[in-house]
Amino acid sequence: MKIRTLDRYILSNHIGPYFFSLAIITFVFVMEFIINALDNLVGKGVGFFTVLEFFSLSLGHMFALIIPMAVMPATLMAFGQLTADNEITAMKSSGVSLYRMIAPVLAATAILTVALVFYFNMLLPESNHRLANLMLDIGRMKPTLQIKENIFSDALEGYTILVREKNDKTGEIKGVQIFELKGGLPKAIIAEGGRMIYEEGENVLRFELDNGEIHEMPDPADIKTYRRTQFRHFTLNIQDTERTLKRSERTHRGDREMTVGMMRGKIREYEGTSEATRAHMNQVSLDHIVAIFSRVIPDIKTIAPSASAPPPLPEPGQPQAVPRIGSEAEQILQILETETYALDSNLRQINRYGVEINKKFAIPFSCIIFVLLGAPLAIRSGRKGMAVSIGFSILSFLVYYIFLNAGEKLADRRLMSPWLSMWLANIFFLVVAAILLRRTNREFTAINWDRLNPGKWRRRADS
Repeated sequence: MKIRTLDRYILSNHIGPYFFSLAIITFVFVMEFIINALDNLVGKGVGFFTVLEFFSLSLGHMFALIIPMAVMPATLMAFGQLTADNEITAMKSSGVSLYRMIAPVLAATAILTVALVFYFNMLLPESNHRLANLMLDIGRMKPTLQIKENIFSDALEGYTILVREKNDKTGEIKGVQIFELKGGLPKAIIAEGGRMIYEEGENVLRFELDNGEIHEMPDPADIKTYRRTQFRHFTLNIQDTERTLKRSERTHRGDREMTVGMMRGKIREYEGTSEATRAHMNQVSLDHIVAIFSRVIPDIKTIAPSASAPPPLPEPGQPQAVPRIGSEAEQILQILETETYALDSNLRQINRYGVEINKKFAIPFSCIIFVLLGAPLAIRSGRKGMAVSIGFSILSFLVYYIFLNAGEKLADRRLMSPWLSMWLANIFFLVVAAILLRRTNREFTAINWDRLNPGKWRRRADS
């Protein structure tokens, strides 16, 4: 009964700090969202309820990071306060080990981890999918929102637009590339700069371009029809860019809009395609080798009909027939090179989906890691509670994010396996936590906090 009371007491000391940390981190994320997203939406004619829906859906991927991030500072603050009030010392003197103190917190965190796995796999993909659909609808409603610097935009049907620099206040643009694909006749417009103006009443997006070229080929089958037109000033009007929000349902889903089952299905598809590509590469190589020997061997037989008789020498000046395989070999190499690129692309896609699958489990599991790491750190820091909590939390988040981000990039480039790229941060912190837990439980001092106190340095120098 006393142990249950102790468990409830330890857990109750974590509830307040956890929700406090959750509120602070949420506030930071929301303020960043308001600065980066809401300001653009509200300032460019998007309705209030649409903005509210956009914000609500954006909370989905925010909480995916906020909930695990709040565990570390909560653990540091809770155990730090227990240490400062000498309650950790009282529990130790009563025979309660450090592992037993952490047990109720680990049990609660395990429940949170399971809930987060369900959230990452079932709720978050649907939230991301609806957010992506809404962003595309807003982009069609207000295409200038979707035209961003150094990013190809397909917000306008029939056009692909790239702008190197863009000023939202004046409409000035630089380094413009517009690819018109309407009517099946491609046209490329390249300009040094100009202005992008939206005509409110006419539903027209106007590009007033300066110093550029127009490249077009009216007949794609006849290269002679290609023409290049240079201009100093050119105006392109794109019609039917309505401001009204038209809802649409996009069937395609990105990797962050899929459940684990969906991504595993995609991986099986890419694995099947990769196997087919390998088989085709092997067959092409084998067919080429067989074709070479089928031409070389008959020539040898005609030159040397019997093994005993030496082959007759060609008469002087008479050309000798030699199989021409150079051009075919080049074609085979081109085919193999193309297939190699396709195979590499498939394997990259498999890794990308593998990264997202492992991420759905690795990030929730970090909650348990942060408890194991935060408890011994808080006990060692003692009365230095809040400052140490904030410092170690920021440092832990920074290191964890670096591991996660670097691992994802390495896995996408096929330099690291997907599971290791996402679990490496957890493995690193788990090893550090295990060392600290063991040393703290044995009442070792791995960190001398007094040495980090500048005041004691000054007193020692004066003495």
